[in-house]
Amino acid sequence: MTLQFMRRVLKAEFLQTSFASYSLVMDSITFRFNDLPTELALLILSYVAQTTFDQAEKYDKVNCPYSSPLKLCLVSKNFRRAVLPALLHTILLPKSRNVRMFVQALLIQEAYKQAGNDLHFEYAPHVHRMWIGLDGGNLTPADLLANPQECALQPSERPLAISLLTPVMLAASSLALGWTSVDLLIECLEHAWESRPATPVNEEHSRPPWNTQTLTLSYGHPIDRTKWKCLTDTPQGSAFLASISHLSSLTYLCRDNPMKVYRLPEWMKTAPLASFKSLQTFILPYPCTTPPVSPDVLVNTGVNMQMHLLTLPATLLKNPNNGIPKAIKVFDDIIGPGGEATRSDGTRLQVSEVLWYSLVGWERVWAWML
Repeated sequence: MTLQFMRRVLKAEFLQTSFASYSLVMDSITFRFNDLPTELALLILSYVAQTTFDQAEKYDKVNCPYSSPLKLCLVSKNFRRAVLPALLHTILLPKSRNVRMFVQALLIQEAYKQAGNDLHFEYAPHVHRMWIGLDGGNLTPADLLANPQECALQPSERPLAISLLTPVMLAASSLALGWTSVDLLIECLEHAWESRPATPVNEEHSRPPWNTQTLTLSYGHPIDRTKWKCLTDTPQGSAFLASISHLSSLTYLCRDNPMKVYRLPEWMKTAPLASFKSLQTFILPYPCTTPPVSPDVLVNTGVNMQMHLLTLPATLLKNPNNGIPKAIKVFDDIIGPGGEATRSDGTRLQVSEVLWYSLVGWERVWAWML
């Protein structure tokens, strides 16, 4: 059974609370969902709960990427436990309000744990990728404390919130952050470092209290050097940067003139690239439009574009002003949508299969392509 078929089943309202009263007819075969073997039922649920983040699917406030798994969580406790791992695999928190709501969910889980409630579910083991957009650390905005719908935390709740968010955030093998959310990473790294267990006597070095191997940085102006120092000049920050294997940016390259001159991400001007001691690859998406358009048009007006994903060996970062544009020029116009090409030096270019609309959140590009 394919994922597309499972989605059609869901849209046909087969997967509802009262399953015994619904039947599915497929090729003249009629059966009830609760007549299926448990293993097959769980497999179906895992398929339905998966999110594609494909731009071809239209999302709004009602129909979000997580609509299907969230509906299934309301069916029963068993369904909830079967679906939550797929729902938590990739977490998108594009706005500060989304981060606050996620923290509220963690606080609820902690209350369940303290009360011994069987609704308690450990999020961290199931989180593989997490996107935190702009101002993710703004958990206690003073102007929103009086509005319960904004999920603002009281200042006194912040330490508990950070202690609950840290293991979940740092469990992600792939972590994406907006510039203004780097402070939240710094705070979580400090908590993880201070609360890490002692090194066993039979081990020379303890394992770092994070799983993150891929770090994606996005949005806006370069991070200031003071914030970088909070990472490079602290034991936990320097250890974190040194452990990153793959670095990517969604502050993308732009080709804004017919001569195909590419504008490099601004953050590279201040980034301490030498601190990424384990870095293997650098991943950089860039839009391909015909004719070329300026970054202002991409951001403010919006255009349909093919998204290219360039994977470079880390050695090119030693001289990015020369290496990256040259690598792109070699690939220009040689592969079509859905294609992929790899050079002998490890440089790889992947082209999206569908057109992306530039005003759609970049978290969708990250979730779908990276």
